[in-house]
Amino acid sequence: MLKFIQSVLVPLCSYFTHRQVRSTGIPFVDSSKIQVCHNLRILRHQVFKGTAKR
Repeated sequence: MLKFIQSVLVPLCSYFTHRQVRSTGIPFVDSSKIQVCHNLRILRHQVFKGTAKR
């Protein structure tokens, strides 16, 4: 696997650089709610404490 990765890495990076999408300057924000965790664990969830709200 390591030999395969070494031989494919440069062409893969080149492909991704070539396929980059040009920015239109118009950002899109998805405001649909995402369920983070079960209601019983809400108080223990500390990742976005102070940032996220219910």
